[in-house]
Amino acid sequence: MEAKELLDSLDIGVLAMAPDWTIAQWSAAAARITALPVDRVLGRSIWTAFPAAKGTELERVLGEVLTDGKPRTFLAPAGAPEVAGTVLETRVTRGPGDHLTLAFRPVHEELAPESRAAQLLSALEAERRLYQQLFSSLPTPALVLTPDGQILDANPEGAKLLGGADAAALRGRGLAEWVAASQQGMLAAALRHAVTRRQDVALSFEFAGEPAREVRAVIVNVDPVRAAPKLVFLALDVSREMLLQQRLLQADRLSQLGALVSGVAHELNNPLAAIAAFGEALALDPHQADLAESAEVIRSEAMRAGRIVQTLLDFARQRPRMQTAVDLGEIAERVLALQRSALKKARIRTTVSVPNDVPAVTGDPQELQQVMLNAVVNARQAIEGAGRPGQIVILGRSTDHHVLVTVDDTGPGVPPEILDRVFEPFFSTKAEHGTGLGLAISFGLVRGMGGRMWMQNVEGGGARLSFELPVDAGSPDAAARAAARPAAQRLSLLVVEDEEAVRRAMALLAKRLGHEVTTVGRFVEATARLAQPGARYDALLVDVHLDEAFTGFDLFDHLRTEGQGLEQRIVFTTGDSISMQTRDALERAARPVLRKPFSLDELREMLERVASG
Repeated sequence: MEAKELLDSLDIGVLAMAPDWTIAQWSAAAARITALPVDRVLGRSIWTAFPAAKGTELERVLGEVLTDGKPRTFLAPAGAPEVAGTVLETRVTRGPGDHLTLAFRPVHEELAPESRAAQLLSALEAERRLYQQLFSSLPTPALVLTPDGQILDANPEGAKLLGGADAAALRGRGLAEWVAASQQGMLAAALRHAVTRRQDVALSFEFAGEPAREVRAVIVNVDPVRAAPKLVFLALDVSREMLLQQRLLQADRLSQLGALVSGVAHELNNPLAAIAAFGEALALDPHQADLAESAEVIRSEAMRAGRIVQTLLDFARQRPRMQTAVDLGEIAERVLALQRSALKKARIRTTVSVPNDVPAVTGDPQELQQVMLNAVVNARQAIEGAGRPGQIVILGRSTDHHVLVTVDDTGPGVPPEILDRVFEPFFSTKAEHGTGLGLAISFGLVRGMGGRMWMQNVEGGGARLSFELPVDAGSPDAAARAAARPAAQRLSLLVVEDEEAVRRAMALLAKRLGHEVTTVGRFVEATARLAQPGARYDALLVDVHLDEAFTGFDLFDHLRTEGQGLEQRIVFTTGDSISMQTRDALERAARPVLRKPFSLDELREMLERVASG
C-alpha cells in the first residue's frame, strides 16, 4: 500500500507542514474532519486550515517542536466556521527537512460532561460562537489579518468586497493582492503600525475587468497581549460616494459654466444681431449685387454663431419641464452645430434626414436636445474608439401617431452581453472616462415625455439608438393658423435699444419690410416719445436691458400703470434668456420675445403676430 493510501485509510487527520508553514500533505480524514477539501489547502498557509489558531497555543507549540524536535500533544478548538464546536486533540512531531506532521482527531464528544475540561471547552465554544455571530452579522466588510497582511478570516461583506465566493476561499491569501501596486507599501506600513496604534487608511481595490473600488478602512489590533497579534480591518466601500461627489462637482462646474455663458451671451448676441442685420440688408440691396454673396456669408455665419450661443444657453438653463411642439430636425441640426468641431476632428461624416412631412413631437425642447446630444456624443466616441473614420446618420420618420428617430454609427457596436445594461445608471464601458449616466438620463427623459428608447446592433457593424415620441396633437391646427395669417401691413414701430449698432440694424430691417420706424436708446427717451401728443405706435420693440437705471420691464410696468394698453404691443428683444430674474420677468409680462440675432423673416413674422393680435 502506498503512503498516501495509508494516510487516507486512517481515521485521524494527518497533515504535513513544510518549513515555510505551508501545507504539503492533507489526508482524506483531515479533509473530512475540517470540511476543507485538499484543493483548498494544499500549498497554502497552515492558517488557511486553522484560521483562529494564529497567535494561539497551536502556533507556540509548532514553533517549539520546530526548535527542539520534541513531540507535543494539546487540545484546542478547530476554529474554522465549517466545523464550529469541534475540539481537536493534536499530536505534533518533527520529521526530515524540518517538516512537521500534525495528527489530529475530534475529542469533544469523548469528554465527560461533568469534567472541568468539558466545561471550559463549552464556555470557550459559546464565546467563539458569539464572536462568530457578531463578526458575520456586521453590515460592513470586516477582515481578520496578521501584521504581514495575511487573511485569517472574512465576514460575508468582506468576501463580497474582495470578490470572493466565500470566506474560506480568502483565508491564507494576502490582502495586498487586491490593493493597487502604488499603495502596497503604504498598506504594509499601516499594518505594522496597527499593532500598537489604530490606523486609518484609504485604498483602491482592483479587480480584473471591473472599475477599482475606493475603500476607507480602520485597522485595529484586537489581541494586543499576544506575541502574534490579530488585526481587524473594518472597511467602507466609498466608490459610489466618491462617484456622487464627482457628479456634484461636475454639476457645480456646469452651473458655473452656465452662469459664465449667461454673462457673455448678451455681449455676444448684440453684435451678432447687428452683423446679421447689416449683412442681410446688404445682400438685399440691388445696388450692391456684386457683394450679395459676401453679404449672405456674413449674415448666415452671424446667424449660425447666434444659434450656437442660443444652444449653449438652452442646454445650461435650469427650468421646469415644459411640453410643447418640437421640430426634431431642428434639434438635430443644433446638436450637430455644437459638435461640429469634435466630429470634424474625429473624421466623422454626419447625415440628417427628417423629411418635411414628419410632424412635430410633444416634448421639452431642452430635454430633447440633451437626448440628441447624448446620442451623438456616444456615437462619436464609439467611432473614435475604433480608430478609423466613420459616419453618423440621424433619421426621422412617422409611425402610428409617433415619430421614430434613429441615430446610427459605424463604430464597433455594443457587446451582446451588455446590450441590456446600457441604460443602467452608472454603468459604463469607458472606465474612468465615462460617467455611466448619459443614456440612463436620456432613457428617463424620453419615458417622461411619453416615449420609449432602445439600443440594438446594426447588421454589418455599428450600433443604433432609437427613440419614439408621440406626435404633437396641435401641429395641424398650428399649420392652418400659420397658413391663414393676414397679409403684411405697414406699421408704425418704436425701437427701444441701448446699443446704437443694434438699434440701427433693427431699424434697417424694419424699414426693409416697409414699416415706419422711430428709434430711441434710453428709458427716459422712450417715455417722452410715448407721451407726445398724437403719438401712435402699432408695435414696440423693447430690449430687456436698457441702461444702468432701467430695464425693458420697467417700461412695461410704466405703460401698464398708465392703463392705455400700450404694454400689450411690446415685443421684447434679448440676447440673455437664461438668468432667473430675466426668465421670471418674461413669464410675468407674458409678451412675445425676439431673440438676438434674428433674421428678416423672424422679424416679419413677429410683427405680423403683434399686428393681428
